[in-house]
Amino acid sequence: MGDDLTYIPAQRSGATRNRLTTLQKAESLRKLPLFSETSIEDLYRLAAVAHEIEFAAGRVIYQKEDIGDAFYLIVQGRIECDTEGGGKPVIAGPGEAAGLYSVLTREARETSAKAFEDTFALAVGAEDFYNLLSCNAEITVGLIKYFVKKAGITL
Repeated sequence: MGDDLTYIPAQRSGATRNRLTTLQKAESLRKLPLFSETSIEDLYRLAAVAHEIEFAAGRVIYQKEDIGDAFYLIVQGRIECDTEGGGKPVIAGPGEAAGLYSVLTREARETSAKAFEDTFALAVGAEDFYNLLSCNAEITVGLIKYFVKKAGITL
């Protein structure tokens, strides 16, 4: 595996056990406002496709113009994301996501991100996410509700 990979599996020293149960992953995903309208049962389905991943401080997670192959929910640590126009970088911490926009839009990433400090996160692959959405209308409806509320659309 080369250093240019953007999705790196969690490194475990001899252990094959995950840190989090699927239920704990679901509870972590519920912290994202995007999934605030999603039932715990549907979050459990999403958590089942989420993979634990660790990034050492300074490790590049993704680069500008990369294809959005995954988004990352930070469980511990912090991720530094560039801003468009070269402004001050944004630091995302526990309960926040990085790389979500490009996964949702299926467009190239507009910014780069790296681990600001040693970081433990949940990675949800774009294809897994879209496969889950295609089979679970409730999750899709929850996302639509979130974006409608965020946009302040009323009829």
